[in-house]
Order: sequence, then C-alpha cells, then structure tokens
Amino acid sequence: MYRPGLCHLSFIFSVFLSLTAVCVWNILFFAPGILPKQEMNKVVTLKGIELKASLSKHYYLDENDTYNIKKKVFASMSTPLSTQTKNLTQLIGNWKQCHKPVFNFVFVKTHKTGSTTTSVLLKRFMFKHRLTQFSTRVFPGGFVGGYPGRFKCKFLIPKGSSINVEHMRFDAEEMKQCFHPDTRYFTIIRKPWDHFLSALNFFPHYEKRTFMCGGMPTVYIEQGKNMSTAQFLSKAAVMLNTSVPFYFRFQNYQSYDLGIDPMLEDVNKINIQIQQLDKDMNLDLLCLDWNDLSKIGHSNKRSYNRKPIMDEQERKNFEQLYNIDIALYNHFNKTFWKRVEAYGRDRMDKDVKILRSKQNPLIDELPVSPKRKLNISSTLRADLQKYMFENNGKCIYPSWKEPLYVKKN
Repeated sequence: MYRPGLCHLSFIFSVFLSLTAVCVWNILFFAPGILPKQEMNKVVTLKGIELKASLSKHYYLDENDTYNIKKKVFASMSTPLSTQTKNLTQLIGNWKQCHKPVFNFVFVKTHKTGSTTTSVLLKRFMFKHRLTQFSTRVFPGGFVGGYPGRFKCKFLIPKGSSINVEHMRFDAEEMKQCFHPDTRYFTIIRKPWDHFLSALNFFPHYEKRTFMCGGMPTVYIEQGKNMSTAQFLSKAAVMLNTSVPFYFRFQNYQSYDLGIDPMLEDVNKINIQIQQLDKDMNLDLLCLDWNDLSKIGHSNKRSYNRKPIMDEQERKNFEQLYNIDIALYNHFNKTFWKRVEAYGRDRMDKDVKILRSKQNPLIDELPVSPKRKLNISSTLRADLQKYMFENNGKCIYPSWKEPLYVKKN
C-alpha cells in the first residue's frame, strides 16, 4: 500500500493537493491518512442516516477524519441527504484513493526553486518503476518543448512521452494535445525575494556563450560594474524589456516559466491568469511512498548572502519587476496554509518526523533514471533553434555603446 506523506528537504518546498502544486519554500507534499481498503463499504450511521463510503467516490479516511465528517456534515437531521453528500465531498475533496503510483505526470520545472533536487527525486522514482517514456533535452537547448518559447508538441522528444521532469514553459492547452488525458501537472513556486537573490547569485556575471546564455541579462545590466542588489534592481527596472535576450530572468521569472506574460501590469488580467493557472494544474496525488520521498541526496546548493530588502526604493523597484510573481506566490501561499489547517498541523509535524527518520546519508549512491542521447533530424533541429531564437532564446551580448532598451516612464 502506498501512503502519501510530507517531505521536509534540505532545500524545503511544498506541493499543493488542491488542483495545483506550488512551492512555499517551507514544506513538501502532504496527503491524508488511508483507511484499509476493506473498510470502503463501511456504513456510516448517525441519527438514523446511513451513507456508504462509496458515496464519497471512494475517499479513504482515518478515524479522526470520520469523526470530524460525522460532526460537521451530519450534525443536523434537517439537512437533505443530497446536501449532506455534497458537503461530504467538499470536506474531503482532495483526500482520494491511492492504490498505486502515478506514471503520467508533468513536473513543470521552474528555475531556481529547488526544482533540480525535485527532478532527481522523480528520476529515481522513474528508475524504480522502470519508466522509459520520459521527455529528453536535446541540442541546441538544454530544455524541453522549445523553451524559452511556450511548450510545443512539435518539440517534445521523443514523441509519446508520458513524463516530464525538465525545464519547459507551461502551456496547458498545447500540452493536452500530446500528453495523456489523466496526466498530473505540478510545479514549484518560491518566495519572490529569495528567488531573485538565488538567480542573481546563480547566473554568471561575465559573458558565457552557450545555449543557456548564462550571462544574460546580468552582464547587460551591470555593464562591467560591481553592483549592490539595490543598484542592480534600479538598473534592471529601466533596462529590461522584451528586446533584451533572456530579460525574463529578472522580471517575473517564475510567472514566465508558468506561461504568464511577465510584462503584464493590469491587476485584473494578472488575477485572471493566476486563477487560470490554478485550474490548469491538476495534481491530486502522485502516490509516492515514504521511501520515494526520502530519496533526496542531490541538491543544487550555493552559498550567498540572503539579505533582506534594505530600503523603500529597493522595494519599489523589486515590486515593479516582480509584480506578477508576488501575486502568484501570495495566492498559492494563502491556499496552501488553508490546506495545512484542514489537514492538521499536528499530523503534518508527525509526517515530517517520520520522513526525517527515513533520510539516508548515503543516498547519493542511489541510481537515477539514465540520461539519453537522441538524434533528431537536421530540419527539426533547425526549426527548434529558430523557435528558441524568436522567443528571446538567442545568445547575444548587446554592445554597451548601443543599448537595447528604451527607458520606461
């Protein structure tokens, strides 16, 4: 039997169990307790009302859950049975059955959010179950689906992949065309200020002419000068726009990876995009067992000064550049803590202790799903490169004498 659990990692992140999955940078993946399967047809009786567990679409409940449901849903004889059933479904809506692990899933791997560590966890899960239908990065990009352009089925390699754990730019409608209909989608969202500091200390501050173009737009913004975070944000706020290669790395980077236009300023449009993302992400349970969740040995760590915002002007520039990421994080952070309360903080604390007790200091020796080298046609390769270049993916270091930006009002 697979028992979902909570994982508290060295980098620490969280996954929602509503219709999305996000990172709050504190806690990973929780799910409810499981009632033995033979109890599924148990009749719940309260004040003469009988309702079989099958009415709840085979949700699994432990004793405390059952007690709370009785107390909250069946407290009044005057409530119609149809309403009681609806309330029951709402109360335990995400506490679903978990017979077996899920083999159709897309991890939308956002940058600088602990996603590399997560992908290693998932790759070991894939190795354990001998899963081979996973997408593969190919030259000229270290990404999937045409990143930094929106995901395109045309560039999903190999065709027929049912799993993704690599960097891509989310596009729900396009992905539905080439992934299985029951695919679970999930991602990670990090606190925007921490994310900015991580990106600033990850991308090189010198020209690096590779497919990832690591030095852009950092080199362009700094123009050979050593800058404080305040100075960097001040320059970025006036220099970044869609004509600058990889501009999005310091302008709503997480929102960009999740398919949202990072230049949006209209609050109503931003909220609509976030609500749509909430609907598009549809993770229920991956059904990982405790051992799957504890197999975390790889992490992408770097040491740097995690300092707070220093003054009001720095905050203003940051909020201008990360307005969508801030709204995105606040939305899902609020939803997450509601789920925590519903699940129970004490139960979550117990799960953390269980998982910590299972962590293996020799875990790096565990195998991961092997990398593959696939050959693609020269025509497809040319099309992929063209699509990347058209979507800010061309490695160009603009001349400082001829800047690419127009100062914003």
